[in-house]
Amino acid sequence: MNNYIDKEIAIFEKEYFKNIESGVDLIDKIVKYLCKHKGKMLRPKLAIYTANLIDKANDKTYSVASLVEMIHVATLIHDDIVDESYIRRGWPTISKVWKNKISVLVGDYLFSKALTTTVKLGDLKSISILSNASDRLSKGEIFQIQQARKKNMTEKMYFNMISDKTASLFSATCELSAKTVTTDEEKISSFKKFGENFGIAYQIKDDIFDIIGKTDDLGKPSNFDLKRNMLTLPLIHCLDSLKGNQKADFLTHLKSLSKRKKIKEIIFQINKYDGLDYAKEALDNYIVESKKNISNFPNNNELISFIDNVFYGKK
Repeated sequence: MNNYIDKEIAIFEKEYFKNIESGVDLIDKIVKYLCKHKGKMLRPKLAIYTANLIDKANDKTYSVASLVEMIHVATLIHDDIVDESYIRRGWPTISKVWKNKISVLVGDYLFSKALTTTVKLGDLKSISILSNASDRLSKGEIFQIQQARKKNMTEKMYFNMISDKTASLFSATCELSAKTVTTDEEKISSFKKFGENFGIAYQIKDDIFDIIGKTDDLGKPSNFDLKRNMLTLPLIHCLDSLKGNQKADFLTHLKSLSKRKKIKEIIFQINKYDGLDYAKEALDNYIVESKKNISNFPNNNELISFIDNVFYGKK
């Protein structure tokens, strides 16, 4: 990563963690834990890249970076409760350390801080953008669980679902950030589309790594989505490749296997029907589209390098 984004993110992080302190000892203790085990800060980085590619990041840009990161972290905390996940980024989750009741409330606290920060932008359109993203995010998460229970997810459903549950916040990040430095609707729209395509690609990558990644590299258990019966693109392609009664027979067969054998059989079938290659091709297509969205902006080489590092660098 180049020095300019590293310096800007270092400044951002200092202010971000200071802003989410509450004066309540327990909350602030958890904030320190989050600070110690922070994530990649992808959304704040995209917010800063977006603004600087159009003009120059300002205080409102940093507010956008803060509020989207608050929402992202809040959703992760709630997701870990729903998924009964005990490891994230190689460390015990908030719900593992402080149990579910406190975790729910801390997630709610971060959502409320994000809302307060959004209001301070002083722009009803920005509130509408964020509200829409939050609505899509929640519906996408619930839809995924619903279809996993039904064991039914078409490819069209899948792309609509990941657009909602993952890409919506990336899209809102870039759209809101663009709005902090320009009123040019064409430029704002370009970054909105960029965020959408970037987010879809990011979820496909995550789905691929759930199958091929190792626990130590992922910072969470490998095959986590498969173990929860989530229907991701590699598996959907595999199921779509089964002819006649093969799909029903395969699903029935899985019920008779132990959890460990079940995962091995699913991965075997995914490889047999080139599910990973199919997903990688889709991933590459969305990466190409995301780059097209910013192709008209001069000096976009740093953002292009960032995209390549996210998708083709180490997990």
